[in-house]
Amino acid sequence: MKLKRTKNTPSVFLSVKECIFEIKGPSFAEHISEIYTPILQWIEEEIPLLSCELDCHFQIDVLNSVSYKNIIEIIMRLDYYAKNGKQIKIVWHYYTDDEDNYAVGNDLSELFDINFEMIEETY
Repeated sequence: MKLKRTKNTPSVFLSVKECIFEIKGPSFAEHISEIYTPILQWIEEEIPLLSCELDCHFQIDVLNSVSYKNIIEIIMRLDYYAKNGKQIKIVWHYYTDDEDNYAVGNDLSELFDINFEMIEETY
């Protein structure tokens, strides 16, 4: 699954075959659920087929409350599959001076038992 980044939506690249899970960019469009609903559906259809270690990269520079809710749902589902034998890790990218994004990642890491890594990025 591939979606191109827009001014208000992240790029998305998901592939069980290539062991890629990336969501990058802003996430604050008015109808952002149109982006996340297919991702959630993809997780349900494709993650059961996963046969590799999957690092799920989130590099979201701006997000609204609806995006946050959807990201929680994504991580909740990934956590379920990790607890049921799939090798999945969440990788949360944040910029050095973005304390809010760091706090979001830190909060998410505390909500779930899934393997979680925080990566500091520079501009």
